[in-house]
Amino acid sequence: MERGTVLFYHGFGGAKERADNYTTALAHAGFLAIAFDAVGHGERRYPDFEVIFNDQRWDDQFEETETDFLKLIDDTVAEVPSIIDDLIARGWARPDLVGIGGRSLGGNVSYGAVVTDPRILVAASVVGSPEWTLPRPHSPHSHPDKFFPTAVMSQSAELDEFVPAAPIREFHAELEPRYARDPERLAYVEYPGVGHMLTPELQADSCRRLVGWFERWLQPDQR
Repeated sequence: MERGTVLFYHGFGGAKERADNYTTALAHAGFLAIAFDAVGHGERRYPDFEVIFNDQRWDDQFEETETDFLKLIDDTVAEVPSIIDDLIARGWARPDLVGIGGRSLGGNVSYGAVVTDPRILVAASVVGSPEWTLPRPHSPHSHPDKFFPTAVMSQSAELDEFVPAAPIREFHAELEPRYARDPERLAYVEYPGVGHMLTPELQADSCRRLVGWFERWLQPDQR
């Protein structure tokens, strides 16, 4: 595992298998890439998931539904330190070579995990947000001082209908002065003219950029 271990999280409503394109590419690059089901998803999907998160409830009871959504993120983030502990104990990760990535919901988890566990050396988010949709004191965007020296890449979509680009862009502007000692550890990519799902070509580009980011920064002595 000289190239490190990467935890990877899927998007909302998905499962760990949906991350195969990213984890396979990371594995081909020499990383141990492990996809996880977020809380309430995949093999541990809530039995009433479709009831809790149906569109009508989101329209009629936005705050309650959004609170349930944010709890998914918080509970998934809360598991990350114990997952890292377990991987280290198994010999599947080195304490100085742990990264995290994710798409959409998984991107949110990645930001939250950086705030929660300083062992994360590299983080990459694809159309995920550092800013929670309801006021929460632990929202990652409120803690920019906890990110450096983690190497952070964020990818957004200009016309994203679910995860607006502006808060991600603004968060990177907040991070920039904190990365003044090593600005190359910070990268922001915004895909113009596309929405949340990207195009097949841009999805491939997203994957290449993400793998390249881990290749560059998930190395010994990068802190």
